[in-house]
Amino acid sequence: MYHQLTDQAAKYLQSLYKQDDIAGELKRKLGDLMASGEANADAACRALKLSRRTLQRRLKAEKTSFQKVLQEVRAVLAVNYLCDERLKSLEIAMLLGYSNISTFTTAFKSWYDIPPAEYRHKFLGV
Repeated sequence: MYHQLTDQAAKYLQSLYKQDDIAGELKRKLGDLMASGEANADAACRALKLSRRTLQRRLKAEKTSFQKVLQEVRAVLAVNYLCDERLKSLEIAMLLGYSNISTFTTAFKSWYDIPPAEYRHKFLGV
């Protein structure tokens, strides 16, 4: 089931981020890296074959940062994962690279102004 979900998430990200800029490339790579538990700047730089400074400079030119792109990817994937009622919130937190449910809940509330459990219940009827 884990591989199905990560494949589904990767396909979803691919369709969502058809950008030719570095932020788009980073979003695609982060989807893969998140599935392997390595969604960090060093792993992303290796995957993109860029130095950390070059990645920072190119993202800054696009008026964004690694953390902003990472949060965008996590926000999109969080909603995608919440749609699958087989996944528990803790599993979703782990898939997104959070070490505990509390941190995931805080992040989700910052993106959507509602806790993930309430989002799932209110908008998805789950």
